[in-house]
Amino acid sequence: PKIVVNNMFNKRVMLFNIQMIDGLGLMANGMKSGLSIVQALGMVKQEMPNPLAQEFDYVLKQQQLGVSVEDAFQNLAKRVPSEDVNMFVTAVVILKETGGNLAETFETIVFTIRERVKVEQKISAMIAQNIAQGAIVFCMPYGLVAMFYFSDPEFLAPLFNDPLGWILVAVAFTLQMVG
Repeated sequence: PKIVVNNMFNKRVMLFNIQMIDGLGLMANGMKSGLSIVQALGMVKQEMPNPLAQEFDYVLKQQQLGVSVEDAFQNLAKRVPSEDVNMFVTAVVILKETGGNLAETFETIVFTIRERVKVEQKISAMIAQNIAQGAIVFCMPYGLVAMFYFSDPEFLAPLFNDPLGWILVAVAFTLQMVG
């Protein structure tokens, strides 16, 4: 089913983005030691696990078949729809045309991606904390009613036996749902 395939694809893209941090660091170090971009790609293909190795292998195979490195990277950006990949591909294409230090650019991209991941993880943790707090606040009145009911049922009897109590319960329930 399409939902399962999309879920698997999104997991693959997420794993690719995570591995790309280490892969770009490896490429930057290789280029600092004098390797070309194609040789650095080959090194990443050998050292890193899939899906990064597989996608970079596709880039290398396209380059070996005569496709320019820039076009092979743009094909990578089409296959792996991600902001990080687009940033990487754009940097490679621009620096290949204008010249510049690819290793330094890769290190900057790695730093940017790491910081973005940290911020996303912090936001996710804060959202999870707020959801937990909301669930606790939502369940607290029901827990208190259950506790009072089991400890002293006569204490809560007016809420369920008197029409004014019914109105108060309805208002409290309505406000709880609105909240």
